[in-house]
Amino acid sequence: MNAKETAIWLCLAWLWGSSFLAIGIAVETVSPVDVVAGRMGIGAAFLILILLLGKGSLRMGWRAWLIATVVGLSGNVLPFLLISFAEQRVDSGLAALIMGIAPVVTLVIAPLVHHEETLGRRKIVGALIGFCGIGVLVGPNAFEDMGYETLAQIALLGAAFCYAFTALFSRRFPHEKPMQTAAASVLIGAVVIGIISIANWQEQTASASSLLAIVYLGIGPTALAAAIYFYLIPRIGAGRLQQVNYVVPVLGTLLGIFVLHEQPTLNTWIAIPFILAAVYIVTRKA
Repeated sequence: MNAKETAIWLCLAWLWGSSFLAIGIAVETVSPVDVVAGRMGIGAAFLILILLLGKGSLRMGWRAWLIATVVGLSGNVLPFLLISFAEQRVDSGLAALIMGIAPVVTLVIAPLVHHEETLGRRKIVGALIGFCGIGVLVGPNAFEDMGYETLAQIALLGAAFCYAFTALFSRRFPHEKPMQTAAASVLIGAVVIGIISIANWQEQTASASSLLAIVYLGIGPTALAAAIYFYLIPRIGAGRLQQVNYVVPVLGTLLGIFVLHEQPTLNTWIAIPFILAAVYIVTRKA
């Protein structure tokens, strides 16, 4: 990756990493499904507005809409619902560990999907170091629940594979207008989640902080992140892009330390250089 791509990649990592903090604030007074519906509705509206201001439109052929539908469902609706279901039943540390499988899966399968993707010893070693770093970060307690709440763990595995599939699919079927693809996929996801939210609607009193968190989730980790995602994937490849999932829990942990004044453990400081080294090994040019 060149300097520009690296800077944009780090911006994506920041947006996704900060989402954990925002989600934690949002679900204090709003149900998880309604948080997802709200963030995706705001994200879709924001992306469509930007698209229109740039004299763009959502006029696409049926093939482009089909691709956007697949991406909207596999990259937003399914994983959001699976993670929301699972995190009600398993520790967030175990969730982070299982979700860390996504970059490894993507890296291994990517060469089979796209001829420009390669899998060498360096990338394999880097991916395994990153996965081990996630294991150190969440600590040994995360393994205590392994084997229990099997359905929730299967749901997390399903979410991880959804993200891996979305990255590979987007790489295999790129669109010449990333903003258009981002807007269409988020819009489709918003419609589906919106229907689910309305069908399960319960009266609730949302706090101002929860509402602000949902607005941030919609504009930042949903809309801007989607635009960056579709911009980067044809340029740096699915394997390199998915390594962002190793950095996300690190940023989430650091934000917890500096914003919520959480106390870091020794594991945290040991894991961070492992994860950063893994990302460097995988993303640097040979």
